[in-house]
Amino acid sequence: MAFASGFTWFHLIPAIDHDTLIPGVPYDSVLVHTLLVCAALIVFGVAGRMGLEAAKRRPGLEAYAPDDRLNFRTLAELIAEFITTITQGMLQKRDAAMFFPLICALFVYIFTCNILTIFPGFSPPTDNISTNVGMALIVFVTFNVMGLARDPVGYVKHLWGPVPLLGLLLFPVEVFSLCLRPFTLSFRLAVNLFADHLVYGIANDMLFVLAFPLMFLAILVSLVQAFVFSLLSVVYLSLALPHGHDDGEHHGEGGHAPSPSH
Repeated sequence: MAFASGFTWFHLIPAIDHDTLIPGVPYDSVLVHTLLVCAALIVFGVAGRMGLEAAKRRPGLEAYAPDDRLNFRTLAELIAEFITTITQGMLQKRDAAMFFPLICALFVYIFTCNILTIFPGFSPPTDNISTNVGMALIVFVTFNVMGLARDPVGYVKHLWGPVPLLGLLLFPVEVFSLCLRPFTLSFRLAVNLFADHLVYGIANDMLFVLAFPLMFLAILVSLVQAFVFSLLSVVYLSLALPHGHDDGEHHGEGGHAPSPSH
């Protein structure tokens, strides 16, 4: 039951057990695993870029042809195409391009954190609420700031509601609902990943044979949770931004989507 009890491979480092890895800084499993994920994503990004540059040096149209095998470049292109489909399906073209880096970064980072579940001795940072609150607050600040910057009057009007008098009652409810979003995003991800990690870890310690079918379930849960977090982020952005008729311009008269709290 070593893995289920919270053991990680980092505990094999003597300095970790004595909290002397960084003088004066206690060992923090979330921080260490977060740094591990960031390092892995940097390597993935560099390898993908190198693959892209190598493809661009090909003669003629071969530079645009996809590789016939899965590698860092093709995997990065698949992820980019997937996120592009999500953003362009819910946002106007200019906004989809603007928020693509944020949504793509959230998806890749969350999935990479989540996938640590299938490796015994590692702990996914996303089963800790502090990691998820940080990401959710970034989304919360982004869609509120962009909504207010694009059309402040329209944004407040939709929070107030269609009937001015009822706005005295609706506005506090809408604002409270709006403020709940980062917490619902955070707890949904943390609870699902904590449960998945716990079940997979216990099954792996008790009977290794059970780990194989549960591994596919863990991968599926990791992918779905990253997708749900990213999709909801796009939904919140779509609800907060005014929807003009022209694809390249956004005006206040274009109107918002339905109320940002729904």
